[in-house]
Order: sequence, then structure tokens, then C-alpha cells
Amino acid sequence: MALTDREKEIAIRQYQAGQSYTEIARALGKTRDAVRNYLRRSPHYRPKVDQRGNIKPPAVEPDPATDILSIIKRPTDREVIMDTLGITGRVLDAMLADLTEDGYLIELNGSQVCLAKMSYNDQPAEIDVNWKGNRQIRFGVVSDNHINSKYTQITLLHDAYDRFEREGIKHVYNVGDIDEGEQMRKGHQYECYSQGADDHVEEIVRVYPKRANITTHFITGNHDASFIKLSGIDIGKQIANQRPDMNYLGQDDVIVNLTPGCRLEVMHPGGGSAYSWSYRPQKIAESLEGGTKPNVLLIGHYHKAEYLFYRNIHIVQAGTTQGQTPWMRSKALYASLGYWILELDVTDEGQVDACRSTFFPCYTPIDEDYKNWREA
Repeated sequence: MALTDREKEIAIRQYQAGQSYTEIARALGKTRDAVRNYLRRSPHYRPKVDQRGNIKPPAVEPDPATDILSIIKRPTDREVIMDTLGITGRVLDAMLADLTEDGYLIELNGSQVCLAKMSYNDQPAEIDVNWKGNRQIRFGVVSDNHINSKYTQITLLHDAYDRFEREGIKHVYNVGDIDEGEQMRKGHQYECYSQGADDHVEEIVRVYPKRANITTHFITGNHDASFIKLSGIDIGKQIANQRPDMNYLGQDDVIVNLTPGCRLEVMHPGGGSAYSWSYRPQKIAESLEGGTKPNVLLIGHYHKAEYLFYRNIHIVQAGTTQGQTPWMRSKALYASLGYWILELDVTDEGQVDACRSTFFPCYTPIDEDYKNWREA
């Protein structure tokens, strides 16, 4: 807790008598950091002198904006944070709000504050689109770009957006794993050409296609979530903060109400691929309760491209713009390179009347394509 006026007087007196920060803190029943931070800011602070009589530079004072992240790696009481950084409760609340805005997941449990290393949503987020009554809805679909992987196909991703622009597509849905992530498995770092969350986000912001009049609506997947586990950062928020043309919908699973009668579900599930491409989509569709089923379901994660109509759901496996990695090859997993354009005919009430899906495949990936964009 912060020092009272009386405790400050005692701290100064004991400090002038030559007692250490630790001894003063023990006598006052305070933390060493609280005593040290107060005394260093007081006019009674004495810089240390070396053996030659030269004044040693004072230790760098804590920078609340950077030091708070190291403090809240573990659950820490608010009062301890305030004492350590020498800030008020109002300043602490503002700092936590800024960190949340920057993409850090802050977990509050009573007076305890810490960085969350996982995120859990009981139900998918639901978003309403301002439908203007148009009878046809067209949008592009991309998924599993895995930017920052040495096997990402950035040229293919830009080819997709070039086609979207030619076709007059205004909205693109990205079904997750926009990034390769880090430490997904042993040795994974050698498959990445960037290291660290900041560099990964910077690269995505730099190379992800930007086209006039096209908005990308994206979710994050399990590779993107690796940074939550490592450092409590939701990179989806950081990307959207720097790219106004990219609208972050949320993590893993989101419902988008395209019209009052047309539910689009954008899902990046977990689990591995099955022996049959359609097996996972069918099991997902079977798990959806009646009355909550979407009309259209976009599925990422499996790097497969497929359309099927099952349980009255138009299901699309979204494919990928990442070539086959050594890990995929070792597991005999094929990568369906390509992207989609979907066209939905809807009634006056917004009910889906028809769905036309067109997949644009890529047959030959470019070797080390990421190098073609390093200085672009």
C-alpha cells in the first residue's frame, strides 16, 4: 500500500540514518519497491558514489507503460501494482484499458490483475449487418494464410484480392489463422521467417492485401491464439488497430447476420483432419442445435476446399493460401490452395433462396514465395 505522511517521515529519517530500503520496508510493514520508489523521488535521495568519487547514474525509474506487463505476468494485487509503479488507482485503470485496446487480454479476479493466457467464449459472438434489402449477397472467402510462415503463398492471396476487385466484391471473410503463430510444436520456429508478436503483426499489416472499397472481416484461429498463450496478446485487435480496412470479428467462431433471415457462421474449429474431407464438416453440422443453425457455414483450419449441403446448411471448407509444410507432409496432409466467391440469392424477407459457390484453385505453389515480398 502507499506510504502515509507519517510513514514517509519515518522512511526519510531511517534512510538518512543509513538504513537500507529492505530494513525500512520491514520496519514499516511495506514492500521494498514502495519504499524505494518514494525515496528515489524525494529530495533526500542520495546518488551512490563509486570508489573514485564519481556519482553513479541513478537506477532507471520504473516506466509504468512498459513495466506493468512484466508485473502482471502473474496474478498481482492492485495495491502492489500501484505501489510498485507509484501510480494511482485511476491511472492504473486507464493503463489497463489502454492495454486491452492494444490487444492484451487482462484478467480481473477481485483485486487481482494478470495477463490471461487463454480465452474462452461460451457462445459465439453475434454480429448484425445493416442489410439494405438487396436480393443478392456476394462475398469472397479466404482462410489459413499463415503469414510469417516460410510456406505462405502471399502472391496467391494478392491474386485472390485482385479477382475480388475485378468481380466487384466489397466484402471478404477470412476464416482464421491469418498468422503462422509461434511455438506450435518443437522446432516450429524454424518454419517462421519472423520472430515475436510485434514482428508478426507488423508483417501482416504490411503484406496483407489492401484494395480500395474492399473490407476484410476476419476471425483468429489456433495459430493466431499461440500469442495469447505465450504473452496474453490477441493479435487480431492489433492488426485491426493498424488496418482500418480489416474488421476483427473475434476468435474461433462468430455469427454474422447478413439479413434478418440469413445467418453466416465463420468458424475455425480445432482437431485434426479426418480420413474423409467431409467427415469433420458433417460432425460439426450434426452438433449444431435446431433453431441456432446457420444458413451458411464457413470452416477453416483443415486446409481443405469443399462445398456440401447438409442439414439445410450450405457448408464451405475455405481452403488455404499456405503451401504444404514439412509437418503436413509428414502427416500425409494435403493443402487445398485457393479461395472462394459465394453468391447468395435471398427473398424479400432475407431468407436464402440459392447458394452458388465458386472455388478458384492454385495448382502450383511458388517456392519460398515470402521472399518475393520481403522488400515489396
